[in-house]
Parts: sequence; structure tokens; C-alpha cells
Amino acid sequence: MTIEEEAFHKKRPNFAKLPAAGFAQYKHNYQYEQDFMGGQFRAVVQVKHDGRVSGNVIDNNTGEEYLPLRAAHCGPFAARVKTAYLNLLHRIADQSFISVPFHGDQANRLATWIDQEFHDHPAFVFKRLPDYAVFREPQSQKWYGLVMNILRARLTNKQATGKDRVEVIELRCPPKQRSALLQCDGIYPGYHLSRKNWICVTLDDTLTDADLKQLVQASRQLLTKSHAWLVPANPKYYDIMHAFVDHDTITWKQSTTVRVGDTVFLYVSAPVKAIIYRCRVMATDIPYNYQSPELKIKRVMQLQLEKEYAHDQFTFPYIKQHGVTSVQGPRHVPANLLEQLEK
Repeated sequence: MTIEEEAFHKKRPNFAKLPAAGFAQYKHNYQYEQDFMGGQFRAVVQVKHDGRVSGNVIDNNTGEEYLPLRAAHCGPFAARVKTAYLNLLHRIADQSFISVPFHGDQANRLATWIDQEFHDHPAFVFKRLPDYAVFREPQSQKWYGLVMNILRARLTNKQATGKDRVEVIELRCPPKQRSALLQCDGIYPGYHLSRKNWICVTLDDTLTDADLKQLVQASRQLLTKSHAWLVPANPKYYDIMHAFVDHDTITWKQSTTVRVGDTVFLYVSAPVKAIIYRCRVMATDIPYNYQSPELKIKRVMQLQLEKEYAHDQFTFPYIKQHGVTSVQGPRHVPANLLEQLEK
């Protein structure tokens, strides 16, 4: 890594701010010059139109580039020059550059889109691998994307060596689709996550942004499939039988990891003892403060009525035959019972 790459690591120029920071424009490129260390040296920093940064340190006594500061093991004086030059570059970065999460343009465009679409941010969770980041589905906290910076050769041979590196993202995919996806340029078997439901995609514009977004969205959706819940409703505490008379939407105690879009079947306890309502979850985690000797509520969800069942249709004896032995609290609906409810 060069001195300039170290100073501008994961940063992109804000071209609108470059002139105010002292850069002069030459066609599509920008150049900054400044003396430092009491005028002994001059820094010349160039920013290309594509965002690449390069620089030189000129010895003002000789007019030639001062190369000792770039040596792997430079002497005390060269180390002082290098430190002063780095400080100057850091000031430039602070004034006119924007921090970005990743090295490559496509990786950063993808991170921006994920933020805008889902409000998910990359989490750099590996102390020894600072360029690796995960994208998590918020409720389950499971990964749907893992961004890495790896040697390109290792996409086909994990023992390979080389200097060319590439950013990749590992994504979940249905096993049935994996074989077809692996036929596409830029898509490889999982590198770090090698299970059969992961693929590894290069972030070097081999795939278009549109295709990449579809893969990310599909990966995330595998973790956000809607669920069907069976939730008890006790008429002693709430007049559930008349709750939907005037409105098709009500708030209800939330005590589980229900998601927006999930289905909630309300089971009315004695004396009804039957599933009466099918509702769609419209909002979750709404703060609520209620406490009584029988009931305590800290958060609620919003339910919208979709269907009302006859009182003698899904009675307790019926749902017991389909795997529900009790309805003491929220629970998932067994598949065979859900099939009957959805008919």
C-alpha cells in the first residue's frame, strides 16, 4: 500500500470541495501543491477524474523527488518527512473527501442502495479482517450478505496466490437456483460460506447493478418470509367479538418476533373456543404502557382484519386434530392447519 493509498483508504473525493481545499483544476483532473517542513519539501497531490489519488514529494533543494520516505525501512529523517507528508494528506482527506465503507465503486454503490432500500448498514465485525463486513436482517440478525476483499485467483483455487484483489459479496440463494446462477460470469461457489445455499459474486461490474440488486433482495427475502401465528384472545380482558365492528384495524399486545406482513389468527378462548379472525400485521414494536393485575403490555402491533370465520368452523377440537393441543400464548400455525385456514 502506497503512502497515498494509506491516507485515502476508503475515501472518495468530493469534487465540489476540492477547489476550496486548495486544488487547482486542469481539465478533468485536480492538483494540490504545498510546501512543508519549513519549506524543505513540496507535496504535489493529484486527483484524477475517476477518484484515483497519486502524489509526489519534491526536495526543494534539488528539485527532484524525495524517494527515501517510500523505503520499507527509512531512516530517522526520512521517517519525519513521511510523517509530515501523511499529516498533510490526512488534512486534505478531512477537508475534501468522503468516507466510504468499501474499496470498489460497485461495492459502495451497493451499500448505498441497501441503506436506501432497507436501512441496513454494513457491520465490520472481524477485527483481524477490517475489509470484511456483513449485512444482517434486523430482526433475526442473520447474515444475508458478506463483503470480502480477497485475492481474485482464490475464487477458483483457495490456495492460489497473486496480487490482484477483488471485492466480493457472498449471498444466500435457494439450492434449486444455485446451479443456474453458477453458470453466470462473476458468480462463483461460496468462498467463506461454502454451504450449498450460498454464492459468491464479484463486485467489479461484471454483473450490472440491477442484476446484483436482485440477488441481494432475493438473499434478504429468504430471511424475511412471512409467518403465520396463532394468538389467543381472552374475552374476559378485551371485547374481541366486537373489536372489528367499527374499524378493520386494531392494536394488539405483541410478545413475540412477529413481522410486518405476517398473518395472525386470533383464537378466542372460552366460551367461544375457536379461531374467529385472520389478520395481517401492519405495524410492530409500537411502544405501549399498560399494567393491571391480570395484564402487562409494553409494546403492541397493528392488525388489519382480512377474514372472519364461522364460530363452529375452527373449534378447539378441530385444531387439536391438526396439532394444536393448547393456545396459551403466541405460536406458529402447523402447516396442515394453515392449509385448512387458507382455503
